[in-house]
Amino acid sequence: MNVLILTDFSETSENAGKYATDFLQKSAANFYLLNIHNFNFNRSASNLLETELVSTLEHLQIDAGKLDKYSVNKKHNFNTILSSENLISAVRKALVDKNIDLIFIGAASQDEHAHPILGDHAYDVVRKIKCNIIAVPAGCSYENPRKAVFPVDRSILSMQEQKRFFEKLTYLDSSDFTLLEIKDGDVEYSESGNVNIPFKAPVPFTRNLFKDIQKEFDIIFIFGKNLSICDQLLHTEYGFSANMNIEIPIFVYHG
Repeated sequence: MNVLILTDFSETSENAGKYATDFLQKSAANFYLLNIHNFNFNRSASNLLETELVSTLEHLQIDAGKLDKYSVNKKHNFNTILSSENLISAVRKALVDKNIDLIFIGAASQDEHAHPILGDHAYDVVRKIKCNIIAVPAGCSYENPRKAVFPVDRSILSMQEQKRFFEKLTYLDSSDFTLLEIKDGDVEYSESGNVNIPFKAPVPFTRNLFKDIQKEFDIIFIFGKNLSICDQLLHTEYGFSANMNIEIPIFVYHG
């Protein structure tokens, strides 16, 4: 497996790196730490450019070395990528060049929404990058996610698509999932639920519900194509995280 970890050298992104290492502690994986740096390539700044470039590379390599020491799996390899492109372009390039399967990114607290990679930029990655992504909240330590909740909007995701999701997903056993049907307005569905997976009655997605979810479950799975739920969970201006912190990881599944 090839894994991309987005880092801006903040504590939140460093924590996301540790979480990624723990999450895949039983799997062979190549980890790539990607840092986006806005270098000044003007000729007048050439004397400072080399120093800044070397310093940033050293910082990136030190962080990769820390994760290497932190890992308990000898089949984990840690590499670095330094880019001066914009975030989305750099991530897309890494996806192709390194054949990335999974991305880890720090999820900002309310006080960090203006941070270069966190906050709105993390949301931008979720909306524009078609790769499985795990958003890791600041200070969140890895625990085996035994209880996972999967908010489902059946106007977006049919039962057949749900079934294919569980057949493909290898990170957790489907028995660990609770399907939480989300609906907007008076919508009725004729399809029957999957009797093998707990399925809660349709409810509106509210901040109080989100608080309850974070108390009861270890991780949230959502489909990337379900933009409404992505917006409510991850948008730092209009979503839940605009007024409250995310405390458990969110796995955005793109298939």
